[in-house]
Amino acid sequence: MKGIEMEMDNQKTIKQKVSLTGTSITGETNAKVTFYPAPTSTGIIFIRNDLPGSPKVKCSFEKANVEYRWSSLADGDVRIEHTEHALAALSGLGLDNVFIELEQASLPVTPDYSSKEFKEALIGAGIVEQPAKKEMIKILKPIIVYKRESLEDMEYEKFLIALPYDGFKLTYMLDYSNVPEFSQVAEMDITPETFVSELSDARSYIIESELEEIVNLTGKVSSNVLVVKSGAEYSSWKWPNEPARHKVLDLLGDLGLLGKKVQGHVIGFRSGHRLNLELCKKIYEECNNDCFR
Repeated sequence: MKGIEMEMDNQKTIKQKVSLTGTSITGETNAKVTFYPAPTSTGIIFIRNDLPGSPKVKCSFEKANVEYRWSSLADGDVRIEHTEHALAALSGLGLDNVFIELEQASLPVTPDYSSKEFKEALIGAGIVEQPAKKEMIKILKPIIVYKRESLEDMEYEKFLIALPYDGFKLTYMLDYSNVPEFSQVAEMDITPETFVSELSDARSYIIESELEEIVNLTGKVSSNVLVVKSGAEYSSWKWPNEPARHKVLDLLGDLGLLGKKVQGHVIGFRSGHRLNLELCKKIYEECNNDCFR
């Protein structure tokens, strides 16, 4: 695969800077992001060029939060909005050390509402190996986060579990109590090859009943976003389980907030960004130093 070196043991960065543009997550302004190579063991660093002093925010679950329907970082008054699709591209391609410069708070939302354009930009910049081993979190025992919620007159459960596994696998079980026929599963071992061909292009989706809420949040909804409604035909989807794949994409991006490569199998059932961040926190709480390699 051009631009990607398959050996995953060493840290990696990009060869040269690359930019892309889109709109802010709220749809109010244009948005631009530029990715730059970073030295060994730097990690992923966001830089707000539009603020005095160009403050930096290190990618870390400790600075992460979910206020709406996307993940963000906050360090004091400095915010980085909508991190998951860019971080999924960085994690999926095996990149460890990158500076990310922003001219506004939000990373761009691209037309596909996926990681497709981030993937293409980063591969176009070239990917190079660095002379240091990857830092890894190895899951040594089951780690579970669980929540019970209500929707209208129904109660339902959601959970995430991280299990020991010789590799990095993600599974997502999509299920909505109010759309019973809309249940599907996506599962894959995450490598640069599978990310590029099977995951990066999976588009976001909206349940029809949520459409008005999303328009109020983002100003409009891209025609490329999948709208799920009862009894509809989904022949235009890229995969029969494209929504479940997008949930895997979001999970991959949120796990990128750990700042290290994960060795393990993470399984999600009805989970979202908030539970993803709870799992990141619990992995650190329960691993101590035994999980770090």
